[in-house]
Amino acid sequence: MDPSRAEAVKNAVRANFDASPHHYNEFEQSTGLFAFLCSELARQADVASGMRVVDVGCGTGISTGVLTGIVGEKGEVTGIDLSPGMLAEARRRHPAARFIEGDAEKLDALLGPGSQDAVLYNACIFLLPDAPASLRGARSILKGGGTVAMNFIAGAHADGKELFTELFPEWTGGMTFPAPRFPCDTSKLGEYLMGAGFRDIRSGFVDKEMGLDGLRRFYSVPAQSASLYPKLGTAERKAAVGRMFQLAQERIARSASMRWKWLVGRK
Repeated sequence: MDPSRAEAVKNAVRANFDASPHHYNEFEQSTGLFAFLCSELARQADVASGMRVVDVGCGTGISTGVLTGIVGEKGEVTGIDLSPGMLAEARRRHPAARFIEGDAEKLDALLGPGSQDAVLYNACIFLLPDAPASLRGARSILKGGGTVAMNFIAGAHADGKELFTELFPEWTGGMTFPAPRFPCDTSKLGEYLMGAGFRDIRSGFVDKEMGLDGLRRFYSVPAQSASLYPKLGTAERKAAVGRMFQLAQERIARSASMRWKWLVGRK
């Protein structure tokens, strides 16, 4: 991506997340999605007591709290985020934790080389225009044998079918809606990991039952609605998502879930 375009994307991401803290808190209270994802990602990355862990894209501190509980008093979690608004909420929730406002694509400028046991990207790697640069930085700050782990949205499903490509046209009489789009090409993350010098790369999937209303709440968060309607303002995006799911309610699903893919590599 062109540098000027990448900077514009990061500015837009920052603005969207600055507008999102209370939306994320309400959403998490309702679904527990991000704590669930972080717990699973930490398990896959072998995060344990006493470790020093970086929580990239820490947001309001949901994952920071999960990781702090795992590493305990002898460990340390450093949360990094580009959004001052999200960090303000994270610091309020976890006043004793360490937080850095900074660019995830420049991790090697934020933390010392070989200083960390694990770097986790919980629900954020897909927002980075230059994910390879971030992964190179992650490898730089990791100790030998340290792990990097990430996850990303692999689909939203209802009644066992993909929400955007299979069911929305059926539910809405053929009317189609935009599928989520992100700055990072997630299909290349395994390639990016190898290019950054990581080895022993593993991957898998995890599903979280959400219900149709849970999916609506997720895509109504300003930072997430931007992935569907990037050219609309915050209020317009929320209204568009509401209309989309209102039409979907005409065919109430028996079940609705999100599928996330995780990848883990070792330095």
